[in-house]
Amino acid sequence: MFDTHGLTVEPSGATQLYQGQLPDGHCVCVRVEGETIASVETIPTDATLPYLLPVLVDLQNNGALGFSFTDLWQHETGALRKIAVFMRQHGVGRCLPTLITNPTEGLRKSAICFDERLQADPDLERLYRGLFHEGVYISPEDGWRGVHDLQWVRPPDWDQMADLDAACGHRIRVVNVAPEEPGGLDFVRRAVQAGKRVAIGHCNPDATTVHQAADCGATLVTHFGNGAAAAIPRFDNPFWAMLNEPRLRFGMIGDGFHLPPDLVGAALRTKGSEACFMVSDAAHISGCPNGRYDDAYSDPCVIEPNGHLHVADSGQLAGAWFQLDRSVEWLVETQKLSLHEAWRQCSEVPAAILGEALPTLEAGAEASFVLARWDEGLVIEQSVHGGISYLEAPIRPSDCRTL
Repeated sequence: MFDTHGLTVEPSGATQLYQGQLPDGHCVCVRVEGETIASVETIPTDATLPYLLPVLVDLQNNGALGFSFTDLWQHETGALRKIAVFMRQHGVGRCLPTLITNPTEGLRKSAICFDERLQADPDLERLYRGLFHEGVYISPEDGWRGVHDLQWVRPPDWDQMADLDAACGHRIRVVNVAPEEPGGLDFVRRAVQAGKRVAIGHCNPDATTVHQAADCGATLVTHFGNGAAAAIPRFDNPFWAMLNEPRLRFGMIGDGFHLPPDLVGAALRTKGSEACFMVSDAAHISGCPNGRYDDAYSDPCVIEPNGHLHVADSGQLAGAWFQLDRSVEWLVETQKLSLHEAWRQCSEVPAAILGEALPTLEAGAEASFVLARWDEGLVIEQSVHGGISYLEAPIRPSDCRTL
């Protein structure tokens, strides 16, 4: 049993039954015993049942509830569990915790903490599927650097990266780099040779360098459309080459503040739905009540009542307040996708891009799935992970936890 922010989550030894609709309209009853599915039986069609959906997959998440993955070593031992409960409430069943710009020694300490804590807890390892190293090999230029601290930005250094990867038990699965920086393309080659997926982002390469990065093995773009200067040349910017490079797949932030609907729509139509996935880019204060936050992990930030998270006295975004379920809702609202199509962009598509097999609805499989419906917005009625029901009442993406 574990208790976090007023929510007690306790495994049940009793058989649990869950009924829902599948995408094809058929209805099933899922019987769960312990951590696994005992059986899946067809039941009469019932349009009032919620949809039974796979878990969400977030490939870029910085933390929640005041806990930063980058500064894990400075947080209490239970921080990963508290974040896990909150993310699972919002349907997230697979995640890449993200490390951003920070002192080398701090990153190393957090890397060691991840390895130790996940080795000691198979349930958390089921959620945290590796690490995404977003910083520190990004552009030092204002605008393209975003809110990342310039003093910790470094030129691409694969040997340094390999040392950090070893410290966390080789859990780093995706690494971001600015390919135009000295040594950037060689970094891409060496990372790919080491079995890592390489993303380019917070970068300002010319078109030739974008294509060269793909030649070297880069396959992803970190939060396309963000991590960029506010004003850019009409033609001489990296976005056109990224859109035109078929080997690059786009992560995009769908909180409603980072990107306009037409940009996401253009990316989906240009790249195709299999090459676009949504990420939360949730900040370490995601899920916290609105207000001003001054702490040691970032510049002073403000969370507006509508979830707009920005640097205080500035319109500059500082990560997102929402978890990934908001991206599902936003895609339905702005791209006119069905709930199933929008959910897929946040679940099956990122899972396939990462090479993760999601739990299936069959006897003997891991009992992890989500029951949700559309009711003037997304409503998650129940979120089941490893056989545990994480919700005492339905929630919407805008629901937070009180610290």
